[in-house]
Amino acid sequence: MGRRRDRRTTLMPRARICKLAVQMSALGTGLWVAAQAGAATEQPVTLHYVERPPYMMASGEGLTGLTGGPSYQAFMKAKVPVEIRKTPFARQLHYLEINSGMDCMIGMFKKPERERFAKYSKPIYQDQPQMILTSTAKASRFAGHASVVDVFNDKKLVLLVKLGYSYGLPLDALIEKYQPTRQTTTDENLAMVRQVKFGMADYMLMAPEEASVAIEAAGLVPKDFRQIKFKNMPGGEYRHLLCSNNVPDEVMQRLNAAIRFKK
Repeated sequence: MGRRRDRRTTLMPRARICKLAVQMSALGTGLWVAAQAGAATEQPVTLHYVERPPYMMASGEGLTGLTGGPSYQAFMKAKVPVEIRKTPFARQLHYLEINSGMDCMIGMFKKPERERFAKYSKPIYQDQPQMILTSTAKASRFAGHASVVDVFNDKKLVLLVKLGYSYGLPLDALIEKYQPTRQTTTDENLAMVRQVKFGMADYMLMAPEEASVAIEAAGLVPKDFRQIKFKNMPGGEYRHLLCSNNVPDEVMQRLNAAIRFKK
């Protein structure tokens, strides 16, 4: 009988240990599920884009391009849940202004007035100095002009501009000062390139790295256009993510830490 009591006293702790192990395993599983659920319930940020080669293009479930690629990769590296959505530029800006959701725009130049209703990230890209894109048919009308100021002062030349768009602070200031004749559109860049080609406006401002790609993406050929570059054109501006104020500062910090661009 003594031996049986000894066996029972040794078996009981083992049973308790097994029971405790099961309870701890279940608790651990519950914590893991809760952690996963917490990550899954983090509200995604809507990353808006327009098809604008070579800056941003859809690729599978993500984005590629000079600004689209670094922006999308920053969200992935920072582990910020993101929803990619194709949205017209003017509507994107409206979403940020009304601050109704968690929204970000790609490749935006800094403007002080926008900092009142939105948040800029660190730079994701820097443009080359802008140039003038005109049609071959109208190139001769620019022959006597030595600077962009000369062009802006020629009121017979019509500049095509996008509604609500910034061309960088220096060029925005020159446009405001010299008041070139303008035609405003809500169309995206590829449609604007077509408008220049078919004479609906005389010229538009564009970074040289965009011009050749945009012309071909618009279904046109480079020989139908002229790129006019002035040595005294303001330097290329930095492009940023621009996010609504609803996007938490902590998320912006994570994105900034994930952005790889160096000035």
